[in-house]
Amino acid sequence: MVFGEQIHSFVRHAESRHLRIAKTISMVIAHAKQQKEIQLRDLVAGIYVANFERILRFWPGAATFEDFVAEHCDWSEHRLMTWDRWNYELQHPPRTISIPFTSGFFQIPRKHTFAGKMFGLSDESKRVYLTAEGLSPNKVTSFGRVVPLITPELFLIATVRTEGVELGRRLSDSGIQLSALEEAAIRQLESPDKLMF
Repeated sequence: MVFGEQIHSFVRHAESRHLRIAKTISMVIAHAKQQKEIQLRDLVAGIYVANFERILRFWPGAATFEDFVAEHCDWSEHRLMTWDRWNYELQHPPRTISIPFTSGFFQIPRKHTFAGKMFGLSDESKRVYLTAEGLSPNKVTSFGRVVPLITPELFLIATVRTEGVELGRRLSDSGIQLSALEEAAIRQLESPDKLMF
């Protein structure tokens, strides 16, 4: 196996830009809850914050969507406040101090920041990603490999379809229009690569 193939052999799927932002927001949420790993409910709350306008059309109304996230995802902060948390982190990076007469430097992390923290994924989240990989009709090239593309819509359908996921059962009982969501999720795209960037 070539060295470059070893490095990227872990790549099993690609996330659309919409899901990548939602995953970043889920890190903000996990950090605010003082967790070491991202739970499935954090990812769904991240989709609510980052993709509200995109996902709202599948719900009976905004209040239903917001109530579901507050009740079942343990995140009642308004989505714009969550965006403010993320923006604050971007605008206040760790301090970098250069060592005089060398090219060395070190960073002084701020207290209560998620910058530089590594969050793992919970087992439940990993199972949902695995289901989404199997459901995805769209394939893209990522790090030289052809892999399934996962969108927020597909992730929500995978949450419902993954066996033994309580949040998936609650999601299907919440009033969300599953048939319309599934149609959007498994629609074959003409150029799926364009959703990556």
